[in-house]
Amino acid sequence: MLFLLLVNDRSAAATYDQYVFVAFGWVQDLLFNTVAIVRPFDLAVAIMLVVALVKRRNKAPLVRPMRNALLLQVATILLWFVYGVVTGGDARSACWQVYLLLTSALFAFLLAATFETVEQFAILGRVIVAAALYHAAVCWWFYLGAFKNINPPPEYVTCHDDTVLWVGAILTLIAHAIDKHSLKTTILVFAAIVFIVVAIQFNNRRLAWVSLIMGIVEGFVLLPRGRTRRRVVRGVAVLVPIVLLYGVVGWGRTEQIFRPLKAFETVSVGEDDSTKARNMENLGLIATGNASNAFAGTGWGHGYIEVSNKYAIYDFELWRYIPHNGFLGLLAFTGALGFIGFWLAFPTAMFLNARVARFGETSRGRTVGLVGAAQMLVCANQMYGDMGYFSYRTMYILAGSYAVAMRLPAVTGVWAEPVRARK
Repeated sequence: MLFLLLVNDRSAAATYDQYVFVAFGWVQDLLFNTVAIVRPFDLAVAIMLVVALVKRRNKAPLVRPMRNALLLQVATILLWFVYGVVTGGDARSACWQVYLLLTSALFAFLLAATFETVEQFAILGRVIVAAALYHAAVCWWFYLGAFKNINPPPEYVTCHDDTVLWVGAILTLIAHAIDKHSLKTTILVFAAIVFIVVAIQFNNRRLAWVSLIMGIVEGFVLLPRGRTRRRVVRGVAVLVPIVLLYGVVGWGRTEQIFRPLKAFETVSVGEDDSTKARNMENLGLIATGNASNAFAGTGWGHGYIEVSNKYAIYDFELWRYIPHNGFLGLLAFTGALGFIGFWLAFPTAMFLNARVARFGETSRGRTVGLVGAAQMLVCANQMYGDMGYFSYRTMYILAGSYAVAMRLPAVTGVWAEPVRARK
């Protein structure tokens, strides 16, 4: 089911399905078109979770701090939903704001209730890689075929949130190659990464390059000390001069091959229309936070204050309710208390995934923890910069990392629940 969610060809943000044949166009109608407020996919997840809890077949110990943090997140979402509607917020818009936040948490609980071994959690990585390769193939096909004949051409080739899928897959492949450390695996992984990297280039989403670099750095930091880390250090020592030369030659240039550098330039020192639009939106979110209760925010169902209509997205009905910067949006809509209640799950999961990555008993377990932590950073970047809270790819991949944090630390021997003293 996760694979079908990730390869859905007719999601709201897809640009290519009307121009080329797509293999998974049927998924949207079957699983993701809303029926009586709920999507069939999420209804199926809820039913499977109830069955799993009733049968209680999973005997793996539960990491309670992660479970409690995720329950607090769900309670926070619901409480601020009620608060927002009671204070005059639009209930329909509020439903759209919180829907994915709630259903992705539900999916995390389902994974935690059904998966109990390292190998089972490793399936998540294989699913993400398979879906990424499929979307990369579609991207290649569309870009080399119909894309250049469209006038004017779209700003991107597939979807915004393919950034999360592709970068997550690259990080998974790198971790797999490090774990296997065989020539055959390295060659296959290198070919797959090149295939995906070119798709990222075609798709023209600058956030992808930022997320990829940050994910690689985080993965390196989390590598446990030993022979594997020394091998990676030697490889990095070879690559650093090449990367520096690429940066020196390409900074400020506009050729296609230097587009990743252009992404860093516009994010940091330069400004294009996209950056200016985000800045204007951020000013509106800050104004909304200043005009509302600093501790409670506006509640869900309230849009942010429009300080200028120059970059308004009027063809997107929810543009004032679903900002690109999810962090500022969360602060504006839920205030400091709501932000803490919602966001506490993230550092909790990051700590637990990182602990598995550094101290897990098995190499495969450490790899799963490393990938889980790195993908969390990629998802956070998407939330910060490109409507990640409104992306089911982002939220459900993040749910996988939450599920890893809820089960795997105890399974891999890096977390033990305290024994309660008997009276």
